[in-house]
Amino acid sequence: MKNKLDLKPSEKILIVLMKSSISCIFISLFFGIFGALYYIPFTATFMLKANLSLIQLRPLHTTFASAWIYLGAITTIYKYLFDSFGEPSIGTMKRFKAHMILWGLAGLGILCTLPFGITSGREYLDFHPLFSLFILLGWLLFAWNFFSHVWKKFWERPIYVYMWACGILLFIVTFLEGHAYLLPGIHHYPIVDLQIQWKSCGSLVAAFNQMVYGSLFYVGERLSQDSSIAHSKKAFFLFGIGLLNSFTNFAHHTYHLPQSHLVKWIAFSVSMLEIIILVQVYRDVVASIRNQENTEFQTSIKFIHLSKCWNLCLLFLAILISVPPLNSLIHGTHVVMAHAMGSELAIDSYILFAVFASLITELFPQKKIALQQLNSLSIQETIYWLNGFLICLVSWLLLEGLVVGYVRFFSQPVPAWWKENFSPFFVFFGVGMSVCLIHLLLKWLSLLLNGHFKENEFNEREHL
Repeated sequence: MKNKLDLKPSEKILIVLMKSSISCIFISLFFGIFGALYYIPFTATFMLKANLSLIQLRPLHTTFASAWIYLGAITTIYKYLFDSFGEPSIGTMKRFKAHMILWGLAGLGILCTLPFGITSGREYLDFHPLFSLFILLGWLLFAWNFFSHVWKKFWERPIYVYMWACGILLFIVTFLEGHAYLLPGIHHYPIVDLQIQWKSCGSLVAAFNQMVYGSLFYVGERLSQDSSIAHSKKAFFLFGIGLLNSFTNFAHHTYHLPQSHLVKWIAFSVSMLEIIILVQVYRDVVASIRNQENTEFQTSIKFIHLSKCWNLCLLFLAILISVPPLNSLIHGTHVVMAHAMGSELAIDSYILFAVFASLITELFPQKKIALQQLNSLSIQETIYWLNGFLICLVSWLLLEGLVVGYVRFFSQPVPAWWKENFSPFFVFFGVGMSVCLIHLLLKWLSLLLNGHFKENEFNEREHL
């Protein structure tokens, strides 16, 4: 960015957060690519000989993918705090350094222990509980920084502050709930353990969704220069439905478990309320396509448009998954994986990419240079191919899951020819998507690392 001596404390914080976020994506992609290669028998044989299994790779992939989403949303939140309340105080800086050190130690510990089989064996919380303590303590310090600024006149704040507040608090509650298995009264009752585990996982995902959707409102307000959007009754109404769903969206994972039918009906009814959001998203997509114009934030707007289109498709899929007869066919198949991967990358990540593109433009001292690289033809083509590979990957996973669900309905095994033909396409689409992501992020990382370039130096390097 600027010369390091010229950076304000707020700019240093944002740059550290953005670099940390992008690092988490690289780590997640690294293990994700190896995990995809595991689906090919030839490469799986060599990986097994090296004592490297999918059981080790998948937790590392999902852990750092989740870390990217959380850190990306936290970057946006800190940007809002600095814009609204000025430069950070000494106390804020100390708490920031402390929570980044705690999270860094947790990430390093997870990275070093999971490959050696030191794990909790839990879904999405696979790492040792000691690292959970580091994560939780860091989160409490981050929450302190947030609420110490926004608590005054909280009820007058825009909608994205409400979303961030709910996401931060929901994370604390569900993260603790996810560790209920450590209690003897839970550990000795497998069904209760499963009920709590899936409830906590569903609400934990809802926590970062609240934070990411809040970031979408925030960047949308900044790009449109229209603050009325974040104060509208419609925004608060949709927020209410989304928050209600945050507490019930776990149920489509637990239809098969013995629990109160009232819980199942409440969860199903709330899921059907999401049709309201579906209709609104459809209207927004149509309006955004009609009103699309070329602006200096072309890349940010493109990612927002893509996230809206994906939201439309994946919300429709989520509603179908919530229908019990359909749920019984596809639960445990790659349909769920397609929905999760599409949601995390095509919605959450696309929104955060839009935020990062606008932040880089603001932080870069030579705005013209930043815009040249962010909106370059190379970047636009990369986004096009990234989205194309993602469409193919999600569609292929959906097809595979539907095939498995269909044969399972007739109590038949999955045909051998289908298993053999599934893996190569899955690997090809997954690796292609990863390559596009790496290319995009390396371009952005060069701006973060080499932001002190003068314009003529930049142009010479681009020419070479």
